[in-house]
Amino acid sequence: MKINKKIIALLVAVMMMLLCACGNNAATNNGGANDSTTNQTAGNNAGDAAADTGDTGSSAPAEPVEFNGKLPGPFLMTTCGQSTGSVMCHMAAVQAGLTSTDEHQLLANEVATVGAGAKTLVVTTGTSGKGMGAAGTDVDDEIERCTAVIEAAREQGMLIAVAHIEGMSRRTDANDQASIDAMLPLADVIVCVEDSDSDGLFSTYAEENDIPIIIVPDALSLSEYME
Repeated sequence: MKINKKIIALLVAVMMMLLCACGNNAATNNGGANDSTTNQTAGNNAGDAAADTGDTGSSAPAEPVEFNGKLPGPFLMTTCGQSTGSVMCHMAAVQAGLTSTDEHQLLANEVATVGAGAKTLVVTTGTSGKGMGAAGTDVDDEIERCTAVIEAAREQGMLIAVAHIEGMSRRTDANDQASIDAMLPLADVIVCVEDSDSDGLFSTYAEENDIPIIIVPDALSLSEYME
């Protein structure tokens, strides 16, 4: 029986196409395997590099600043109650020729940037003389904000000074006392003027809780205890 030459030619062409297709698939699969091996190697190398540098994606708290009898600058200041106390502490720092940043509405997530390089956080207590409502805030909100700020400052290694430097005029109501009561337990150092401690509130608390205290005649005299 004679076989048509055209049929034979067609069969040969089909076989060649099938062989080419098989070869390409094998090459592609090998290439994918090579890519997978490369990616795995790169991932292992990256992991080794991270292990060598000790980079785990998180940072440890900074070494805390120690109190040696004076408050070390630079300073970051805020007020728990929106009074002018932090402004007065800021002025004392400037008078001492030291760097200070006063931010009444300071938030915890701003501490690392606004207070970059600061060694001492000063939180003043006593509420606004025009009243918390007129100041547009609430004492509980202020306590929550300042508590979070103090926690963030500790992570940066800052010394925490809680101050009451406006005298008995900022110890007249429940809001004043609430800000004082909430902040004192968080203090590394207590700061007050003589008039604020006329009944021994701050000095007694410092003694009973073994917290160092700085008592000055007036706010600007605080500059003598800054360095």
